[in-house]
Amino acid sequence: MALWWIEQGLGHGRVVAYTCSCRMTAYELVSCGGVYQIRRRTLSRRGVPPVSWTAERWCRGESLERWRRLLAGLAR
Repeated sequence: MALWWIEQGLGHGRVVAYTCSCRMTAYELVSCGGVYQIRRRTLSRRGVPPVSWTAERWCRGESLERWRRLLAGLAR
């Protein structure tokens, strides 16, 4: 499953789940007004923005499934 990444998110939200920030790329599942998005944070690299967001927004159930797939390596 491919995730489409953009440079802006819903705004300030609450981090619901996250991966370790000690890795080159870290992810956060963010809730903002009942809508969920995944935020990707990367160390500085040429051509890759340090923070990007999934273009899609989901309800809670679907976001948890996308999050599970991302952690399992079934989404990028």
